[in-house]
Amino acid sequence: AGLRFGRGPDLSGGQFDARQQVFVDDLARRYSQRHEGSKAHTARYRPVHADPRTAAGFRQEWKELVFPIVAARAKGAQLWDVDGNTFIDLVNGFGQTAFGHSPDFVLEAVRRQLDRGFPIGPQAEFAGPVAEKFARMVGHERVTFCNTGSEAVMAAMRLARAVTGRDRIVVFGNDYHGQFDEVLIKGRARGGDPIALPIAPGIPRSGLGNMVVLGYGSDESLSWLRAHGGTVAAVIVEPVQSRHPELRPADFVRELRRITAEQGAALVMDEVVTGFRTHKRGLQGLWGIDADMATYGKVPGGGMPVGILAGKPRFMDALDGGAWQYGDDSKPETSPTFFAGTFVRHPLVIAAVDAVLDHLEQQGDDLWTAAAERTAKLAGKLNGVLTARGLPELVTSFSSWFAPNLSQQEAKASLAYPLMRMEGIHIVDGYCGFLTTEHGEAECALVLDAFEHAVDELQSVGILAGSDAAALPPLRVVPPTRNIPLTEAQREIWMTSQLGDAASCSFNEGASLHLDGPLDVAALEAALSDIVARHDSLRLVFARSGESFDVADAAPVVLEVTDLAPSRTAESDMAEILQAEAETPLDLVAGPPIRFRLLRLGADRHVLVATAHHIVCDGWSYNVIFGDLAAFYCARLR
Repeated sequence: AGLRFGRGPDLSGGQFDARQQVFVDDLARRYSQRHEGSKAHTARYRPVHADPRTAAGFRQEWKELVFPIVAARAKGAQLWDVDGNTFIDLVNGFGQTAFGHSPDFVLEAVRRQLDRGFPIGPQAEFAGPVAEKFARMVGHERVTFCNTGSEAVMAAMRLARAVTGRDRIVVFGNDYHGQFDEVLIKGRARGGDPIALPIAPGIPRSGLGNMVVLGYGSDESLSWLRAHGGTVAAVIVEPVQSRHPELRPADFVRELRRITAEQGAALVMDEVVTGFRTHKRGLQGLWGIDADMATYGKVPGGGMPVGILAGKPRFMDALDGGAWQYGDDSKPETSPTFFAGTFVRHPLVIAAVDAVLDHLEQQGDDLWTAAAERTAKLAGKLNGVLTARGLPELVTSFSSWFAPNLSQQEAKASLAYPLMRMEGIHIVDGYCGFLTTEHGEAECALVLDAFEHAVDELQSVGILAGSDAAALPPLRVVPPTRNIPLTEAQREIWMTSQLGDAASCSFNEGASLHLDGPLDVAALEAALSDIVARHDSLRLVFARSGESFDVADAAPVVLEVTDLAPSRTAESDMAEILQAEAETPLDLVAGPPIRFRLLRLGADRHVLVATAHHIVCDGWSYNVIFGDLAAFYCARLR
């Protein structure tokens, strides 16, 4: 087995059986023949062109399927690859193509500017008028241009910190705000406090100390902000998360607006995906929320690279000092921070944005409502295909995009995507599908047919089996397996953990269970031993090569008990212990991958501290562990 890259599936549920492997091999052969040019192009330039997309979804069992479609041209809802195949495109630039590929009104505007040249350095002639037009449309007072949505988010964070004098930035789990270090994070709790950890190698933990990741839509997150909002520079929110379009907590975001206003923090709405898809003011207009700043990208560029930050003078003035006039004694009143870029306000991009804004103004609300209606209708039909075959509804949608969550249901179902590409539908696993103004009923019908055929093909070999599938054969007892190969997800974690203690500790999953009342420590210790004996994953020991693991025999848990009751600083001592637990690596070779510690705060006050490595345990796992603990402990008391 090899590494898994990008958003491809994790086949932790098991390998292909013989019938399925024959199916995969045949699909790879047919797919490679149909897309011979794309595959040859990828192989030819891989040694020199370091492109993550060429390895996305890599899996040894289907490595012959792992190459991107190489496009020769694109227009409207279609694209044509280098082999001459025609596709209905659902990727659509990962959401930036809202009007179809190469819309005529954008091409004409860019050609006009090309004829005039595109000087870099002097002010772009139309930057001011386009900023004015953009501000009027989105309902903000000031506007600045960037190259990408990531840059717009970065600018918003810098402005918020400069104006408030605070460093903390709050984001929410499963939001996507770009590709710079501070936002490529996941949330964990340490000692009851939220912390941020990197989601990829190369992102230093030391640079994330001012980032906070909270749960999106939860009352606990609002409570944390009410208590700590005075230390926060900005709260950044993706109002409808691109990968979770079914989650739309409007009242939660309205409460964020109220709390940030009271605390003096900036509310930043990341409208890179939602902007110009739901309302001309995005979710701010749809939900009636006035953010301090909002970031935009994708759609307003009409296919050209752009990021835009718009907002209130309180924050935006930190870019240039604020408004002042000639001929009097006025001057900049705000101390500026630094934000610049060689290609911001590129004349060709500004021309494209100008054309898009005019098009939006001319077409009105019908521009996004029609695409949204078609998307909802298509998503409903796709779910109908699934439910008719005994499967749950796996397709979620909002506005003009939808998320087909097939591989979340079963990892092997990722094969649906190359099957759909075989039928001329360009769609990629791990990403949403987008409809544009150029996708009509005919295109949607082709998508539906390809989806139906893909599901049927997968079910024919036992993938995505529905609830009415044939009964499974009876279980048989098999001897323990030795030298078990790591899953792809485990291999990635293993390799990162080998970079050093700090890297390994970033995967420490900690949980604290507060126990009030009389405690039988011996019964607790026995119950913990029962848990470790029950769950093989808590007894894994890994080969030094990282190629395999074994399940160790069950051994009694020896519970380390630390008595903090006599201390006058028990709470701070406990915080230090929790920090030490988080920063002490687990030995994956010697095992076990989990440890327990009991802190005694008083005669009837204890805290059970558990620390496990993410290679075997996550936050959901602790729900299982503590649920078992309650049952085993009660049984031991009897």
